[in-house]
Amino acid sequence: MPRMRIAVDARSLCGERTGVGRTLEGLYGAFTRLFPGDSVILLSPRPVDLPAALEGRVEVRPPGRFRLPGTIWLQTLAAIEAVRAGADLFHGPLGILPLACPLPGVATIHDLTPILFPEWHDRKNVAGFAPILPATVRRAARLVCVSRATRNDLLLACPEAEGKAFVVPNGLVPPPPATSQVASSRPYVLSIGTLEPRKNHERLVAAMESIWDRRPDFPDLVIAGGAGWGMPGFGERLARSRHAPRIARLGWVPSGRAAGLLRGARLLAYPSLYEGFGLPALEAMAEGIPVVASSSSSLPEVVGDAGLLPDPLDAGAIASAIERANDDETFRALARRRGPERARLFTWDAAARATRALFAEAAA
Repeated sequence: MPRMRIAVDARSLCGERTGVGRTLEGLYGAFTRLFPGDSVILLSPRPVDLPAALEGRVEVRPPGRFRLPGTIWLQTLAAIEAVRAGADLFHGPLGILPLACPLPGVATIHDLTPILFPEWHDRKNVAGFAPILPATVRRAARLVCVSRATRNDLLLACPEAEGKAFVVPNGLVPPPPATSQVASSRPYVLSIGTLEPRKNHERLVAAMESIWDRRPDFPDLVIAGGAGWGMPGFGERLARSRHAPRIARLGWVPSGRAAGLLRGARLLAYPSLYEGFGLPALEAMAEGIPVVASSSSSLPEVVGDAGLLPDPLDAGAIASAIERANDDETFRALARRRGPERARLFTWDAAARATRALFAEAAA
C-alpha cells in the first residue's frame, strides 16, 4: 500500500472540543496506529489543542502570521500550506474543502442542518457551509457520510454526490478517567450537548417540569454543554422555571468530567430534533446508561433497540420515555446489556480502515 501524506483541516481541535473535534481525535488516533507509514499534517489558523492520543503521531503546522477567519483561511492559506507540506490529499472533516486546492479532496459530512434548517444556526455557520457545500461536492473525489440519514440528506440536496458518497459511521473514543461529578447526592437525568435549537432543550425542560409537577421526588436535570447559538433567553427561562432549583446548567465540560457525569447519571436524555450521528448516545450505551434519544434522523441507526426513541416534537412522549427509563427496572437491565453490545458495533478502527480506503481511491 503506497504511503500517503494527508493534510487535515484541524480547526475543530481548537478551543472547546465538541462532537466534530472528538470524531477527529478518534479517527486519527486509530488511523495513525493502523497506518504508521502514512503522515498526517494538521492545519489550522489558530493553535491546535492536540489530544493525547495524537501526540507524537501527527505533524502540526503552526498558524501563520495572519489570523484569518476560518472559512477565509480554508479557501486561501490552507491550500497553500497543504501543498508546501507535500501532502497527497486534503481532508475536510468539517464538510467543506478548499475549492482552489490542486490536491485531491475528501470531505466528511456530519449533517446538513445549515442547509435544511438555517434558522437553527447563526449567520456565520450558514455562510461558512451552505454556499460552499455544492462546490465541495463537485470538487471532492470522495465524500464520507457519518450515517445513512446524512447520506440520504446529502443526495437530496446535491444529487451529484451519487457515486462518490459513502457511509462510514463514527466510532467510540475510549472514555478518559472520570473526574468530579455534580456536587449533589441527588439522582439526576443528564443532558449533554451544545445549546442550540436542534438539541431540543426547550422540550426536554418542559418534559421534566411536567414530571416534577406530578412527582416531586423524581431525579433532577443536569445540562452540560457550551453556550452555542440560537438560544437567546434560555438561561433566563431556566431561572424563571417553577422548578428552577431542580435544574443545574454546567456549561461546557471537558471530556473527563463529561465521563464522570455520564457514569453517575440515571439516564441520558438526548431527544434531538436532528443528528448526523449522535456521539453522546453511543457513549452512554457503551457505559450501560439508559438512553432516551429520539425517532429523528440518524438516532435510530445508532441507538437501535438499546434505547427509547420518542417523537422529539412531543414533550409528553419525551416525559413518558424518561419516566420509563428511570422507573422500569426490566428496561434498565436490558439497556445495561444491549447498550454495550450495540456500542461495540461502532469502532474507530473500522472507520479508519474505511476512510483510508477512500483516501487511496481519491488519491488515485
